[in-house]
Parts: sequence; C-alpha cells; structure tokens
Amino acid sequence: MSDENRNKRIVYQAVTGAILATLCAVAAYMLGVQQLLRRPDLVLYVPAAVVGAIIGASRLRPLLWIAGAIIALICIVVAYTPIVSTLANQHIRRDSLRTPVNAIAVLSAGLTPDGLMRGETLDRLLTGLALAKQGVARTLLISRESKPFGAKVVSDSADQRNLLALAQPSAQVIFVDSVFTTRTEALRMKAIALAHGWTRLAVVTSPMHTRRACATFEAVGFKVVCVPAAVRGSGLYEGSNAEDRLRAFRSWLYETFASSTYGRRGWIR
Repeated sequence: MSDENRNKRIVYQAVTGAILATLCAVAAYMLGVQQLLRRPDLVLYVPAAVVGAIIGASRLRPLLWIAGAIIALICIVVAYTPIVSTLANQHIRRDSLRTPVNAIAVLSAGLTPDGLMRGETLDRLLTGLALAKQGVARTLLISRESKPFGAKVVSDSADQRNLLALAQPSAQVIFVDSVFTTRTEALRMKAIALAHGWTRLAVVTSPMHTRRACATFEAVGFKVVCVPAAVRGSGLYEGSNAEDRLRAFRSWLYETFASSTYGRRGWIR
C-alpha cells in the first residue's frame, strides 16, 4: 500500500472513529451517564470526537464498535420495553398517610438558569400543596435552591413564592434555604424540627428518590412517612413513550449510584 493510500485510510478511520464516538456520547447522554458526575449540563461531544479519532486510527478501533453496540442495545431495550418500571421498584417507597405527621417536607429537584423550578421540583411542590389541602399537616417545609450560572447566582425562591401566591395554602410555609443534596436537606430540616419539637415528617419527593430520601431523613432522627410525588412523564406507567422511559432510566441510573454512595458514607442504613 502506498503512503498516500495509507494516509487516506488513517484519515478515514480517524473520521469514522470520531463520528462513532460522538454518537456514543450522545446516546450515553440520553441514558444519563453525565448525571453520575452531578453535572447534568455536562456535554462531552467534542472530547469524545477527539478520543474517538485517536482510537479509530489505532488498532483499538474495534472497541468503539463494541461500545457503540452495547450502548445502542441498552437504548433499544429501555425505549421499547417496560423494563425500567421493573428496575424502578427497588427505589420506590410509599407509606400510609394514616399516621399523623408534624409537617410536610417538600424536597427540591433543581432549578433552571432563569430562576424557575425544574419540572420535578414543581411536581413535588404541587403534591405537597395537595397534602396540605387534605389536612395531612399544618406546616410545609419547602426546600429552595440557589445555584451559580455563569457570573450570577440564581434562586428559585421567586418562582416558588409566585406559585404559593396562586395556591394560597392555609398551612404555614417554612422555606429551607441553601440545599445542595438530600443529606443537607435532611440536616437543615432537622435543625428546624428540633426548634419546634417535631419528630415525624411526610417526605414528598419523586418516586425513585423516595427510598433513599426517606432513609436519609430517618438516619438523622426523623420518623418518616414517605410520599411519592405525581411526576408528569415519569416513564413508570403503562403506555409511557420512549422519551419518558429514557427519562426514567436516567433517574434509575442516578439513584442506583447515589444509594450506593450514601450507603458507603453511612448516610443511610
């Protein structure tokens, strides 16, 4: 083979490797791999293309096809079957509301760069407000977040207050500021509960977050009634579409790793 043909072949293999690696990165993003780094906005398409080009031009190029085949198979199974609903059961906890509680704790699930609650945060708050309206408790503990986006720090507090102004709950509302993780939410709410003599909470969060969240609150001394929020497009119900199932898989993957991490750190029993 002439040098010219050899160089063309190397370029072709490098370009093919870059394209395949980028497609793998896109599929991995859809599956939620970036969330394991607690960086949901992290996009690694360009680095993947560079690494793929290097591997594609080497003898390791079959690894790209193997990785691509595995990721593609996972995407197909998740999107076209209800397997994620079965996998999710290990993370879902639903307790009876017959047990009296001192307050309803509504946990956060992130905010947008323009200071609005993300969809799951809104769903959790709506479920908490519904419980308050039913008379489950006279107090709502609501987590609110602040997060740096670029050069400014953004909070969802204004969005929450606007929703509460529309709902006009009769329950007392106590905001819990500066929460970053489920563990910090539990600790900050524990400090508030001690000041009021509270011991039992109804913890409202997304379905697949319930088991870890409620175990975290129990580990800091609360008695907990666990309440899964009604999450739109959760992917856990019959008739869910591919987009919802992929979203559910992302939640399952994150909760699986997060639960393992909390267990190793002794934050849950």
